[in-house]
Amino acid sequence: HNAELVETPQPTFKTVLKMLRVHQWLKNVLIAVPVVLSHEYANLGMIGACLLAFVSFSASASAVYILNDFFDLGLDRQHATKRNRPFASGLLSMKFGLVSVFILLAVSFATALLLPPLFMAALGAYLLATTAYSLSIKRMLLLDVLMLAGLYTMRILAGAAATGMDISFWLLAFSTFFFLS
Repeated sequence: HNAELVETPQPTFKTVLKMLRVHQWLKNVLIAVPVVLSHEYANLGMIGACLLAFVSFSASASAVYILNDFFDLGLDRQHATKRNRPFASGLLSMKFGLVSVFILLAVSFATALLLPPLFMAALGAYLLATTAYSLSIKRMLLLDVLMLAGLYTMRILAGAAATGMDISFWLLAFSTFFFLS
């Protein structure tokens, strides 16, 4: 048995940022929409709640992106650009990814515990929806678009839950139609 053991290189900061897809966190700024629209942007308590909700959602999103990379590993390795992703290229090990998922989810839920219980429900719904999207919905043409619009609107709902703000039906209707376009 002359099997050769190939070690995975040490993760670099840049590779870890790529794994986390930090650039995707920008979407989570939508959490602040209820505070901004209510002109409470000088309220430090609400700003703090928005920041905690942002951290919680961003950590959850990164955990789901890693799981998505695991599910799509074979396809990503054959894709022209996705083959350069950290797991598809072999720059990061699956073990490193699994440990990262657990740490990210722990950070997400620990942060969520600092917010009202309704935020935890919003976070749970978001995690279920994004996981379902990664597993199958992204391959269903029309449902894919509807789900993405819903996920953007969920961020606004989560911001309302984190801050205790009321949001109007009109804001939700507008955001849904806006994100559908």
